[in-house]
Amino acid sequence: MRKKSLAITAAGMCMIMTARLLPAAEAKADEGVKLIFAQDLDTNEKANQVMNEILAEYTEKTGTEIRFESLPSADYRTWLMTQFVAEQGPDVYTGIIYDMSQDYQSGYLANFRDIYEGESAYDPGRSWKETLPDYIRERMYITPDEVPGYPTATSVVRIFYNKTMLDAVGAKVPETWAEFMDACQKLKDAGNIPFAFPNATIDDLSWLWFNNSVCGQMNPGIVEMLDASGNGYVELAEICKGMDEGKIDFNDDSMKAGFELMKEFSQYWTSDYNGLDQNTAMDMFARGEACMVQAMSTRLESVGVTVGDSFEYGVMPVPVITEETREGVLGRSVILGGQPDIIFGINKALEEDETKFATALDFVQYMSSPEIQGRLAEELCRISLATTVELPERLAGFVITEDPLRMPWFTGINEKLRNYFQRVGQEYLSDAISVDEFAVAMNESYKEVLDEIKAENEWSAENNYGM
Repeated sequence: MRKKSLAITAAGMCMIMTARLLPAAEAKADEGVKLIFAQDLDTNEKANQVMNEILAEYTEKTGTEIRFESLPSADYRTWLMTQFVAEQGPDVYTGIIYDMSQDYQSGYLANFRDIYEGESAYDPGRSWKETLPDYIRERMYITPDEVPGYPTATSVVRIFYNKTMLDAVGAKVPETWAEFMDACQKLKDAGNIPFAFPNATIDDLSWLWFNNSVCGQMNPGIVEMLDASGNGYVELAEICKGMDEGKIDFNDDSMKAGFELMKEFSQYWTSDYNGLDQNTAMDMFARGEACMVQAMSTRLESVGVTVGDSFEYGVMPVPVITEETREGVLGRSVILGGQPDIIFGINKALEEDETKFATALDFVQYMSSPEIQGRLAEELCRISLATTVELPERLAGFVITEDPLRMPWFTGINEKLRNYFQRVGQEYLSDAISVDEFAVAMNESYKEVLDEIKAENEWSAENNYGM
């Protein structure tokens, strides 16, 4: 069950408001404070280098010393939870929306609701929440009174396409699924590899990404059916509730039709797709051996270096599934990525130290400022969420135009479910099982994983799944 929030004293809130309104040049008011900051940058050397430079500059500006904990992805959440259980959690850290919502409900994070109403010290002129797009701001409110942190960036997934190759076979850049299949067929007929689709392990995310978008487009009514909170998104507890009530069923005709679309699409992949990894798929595209590949915005820089002037390329969303393909569809593409996945949160324990909380807030607002987010966009191809950040021209194709992922079919559960989905998907794609058998296996996998999650969180119909 959710822990009760500790109240900030009036004096503390005054200090927090003061810190928020101070111009950057006066930020040395809290000189000498030390903060522990944690972020998952995996083993990306450039990202770690840029982050360390930014932290050093912040220390020089403010006198606040930052101890940076950068851990590989495989260890990050384990380390965080171990630290919090020992009551030694970092002062500031980042995470994705699902993790930060869970951490807030576990009592680890301060509530940003009141902070959202004021200005940022580093982006004045409007309230802090007004610098966010409406759909991101809506996503951040767990309830109308609870916000686990401030989102700064996302990794937007796009299909990279070889425009030169498309032109050569007389295919336009597709916008609808029907046009997408037509372009793939023309490429295949001309002897080209239409799509490099990596599907060797759960780290090769195209199967996960595509199915999230396709399921979201094919079954739009599921959100209204499951969204008990009314925030427009289906949370993990709501997924558990919906599964118990029989509202989630992979035997549904619309779900099976989506999987059949993916099976049809697979004829345009390399024959070894179940053994192809993401890096090899990207290399195939960059060398002009495959017309299309799917990747995050962070891949843009490396692709540009390899491609050079050898061909013209661009990026596009997953095409829209229209009534031409299937009746009753959403009629809009669903974003892959695009969720607030770099959210800055403040350790709730800091509410007992007004000066340290104010310093932590100043640091968070500095890191979310247009100056820093613009730099991260330029140097690391991160897509900033703030409307006050101007993205470089080369990132224009990553501006989000799609519908948000409101039901996280295969990303909002856990790694065990992703492993099941990957393994059973490989069997289905290779004709080892039928679409009906695939649907049965997914129902069984969902039930098994969600039963474990309910037990872990002590969720049940009797306590309304902790909601």
